[in-house]
Amino acid sequence: MRTGSQGRPTAPEFVLLTGSLGSGKTTLLCDYLSLPDSADTGVIVNEAGEINVDGAVVSSGRRDLPMALLGNGCVCCSFGDDLHAAIDELLAVRRQSGAGEFRRIVLETSGLAMPGPILRSLMRYDRAEYRLRIVSTLDAVNPETDDVTFPIRSAQLTAARSIVVTKLDRVSANDIAAVERVVRQFNPTAGLIATADRQARARAAFAPSGGEARIVPGQFQAIAATDHSRLGVFLAEWPVSVPWRDLGDWLEDLAGLCGDRLLRVKGLVSVGGAARPILIDGVGTTFAEPRWVEATPMTGRGIVIIARDLDLDELTSMSAGYSAEVRPALKITSRRAA
Repeated sequence: MRTGSQGRPTAPEFVLLTGSLGSGKTTLLCDYLSLPDSADTGVIVNEAGEINVDGAVVSSGRRDLPMALLGNGCVCCSFGDDLHAAIDELLAVRRQSGAGEFRRIVLETSGLAMPGPILRSLMRYDRAEYRLRIVSTLDAVNPETDDVTFPIRSAQLTAARSIVVTKLDRVSANDIAAVERVVRQFNPTAGLIATADRQARARAAFAPSGGEARIVPGQFQAIAATDHSRLGVFLAEWPVSVPWRDLGDWLEDLAGLCGDRLLRVKGLVSVGGAARPILIDGVGTTFAEPRWVEATPMTGRGIVIIARDLDLDELTSMSAGYSAEVRPALKITSRRAA
């Protein structure tokens, strides 16, 4: 499964549905599957336990639902063979039915799943081509995180293109405003879906993507500060066009330095004197295939890095070994809480 940009415009979407335990992923998916909009949708459900309760719940409302189950534990802990087999099974059943291609496949992950390993598995799947999108749920009743759940929840939220706030009927308007602040702390560039109507919320969460190329030019204008005590938002800028090989080496060193502390990497860089910038897009230490994009002269250049428990000094020290032409200018774009 190619997750880069070489897919045709008509290629179906693969929606990775993440979110913490009890945050309403299954309810959101069931709400969507009850709508006519969900026609031509396939579902893969994964749970951490041996009994696939969520799979039974999801399938109960749609007896004709094309669905594959992963009941052998958290998909992010496997080497991907089971996930690949589930995708193969889903596509094979669809072909045998004669119903045509899927418009989307939704993988509902366990609440314990980290997005990065799943993306690595999906990138090794090359028997079909899809556009990948990550959607994460956030419980309005319990939006905060503690030290135990922070690594997983921060990875899920920062990876998401859209964050869906759930259980809105159980909180006040002031609570909703507080939840929205939490969303902006973790992922200032994500689309926020906080609609009280459950059907409208589900429709918005799984609506076809408009295509990333149209949102790239405004990427840097959308970056906002975060005051979360363990999150840092950094900006790496190159004063001149940088050779691609050197940029690739720098990104590899960044991934090696941060490991699982690296949550999100995204930006535009002028490479090798080319007229168009190249898009760098990573979730954790997994990077999509770089691609050239159209951008106006006013569009900012640089790479935004969102990481947990990372200091500017660490990034600066890592970059010090590069020549002046390759070494980026680094700065923190947020004010971190004491």
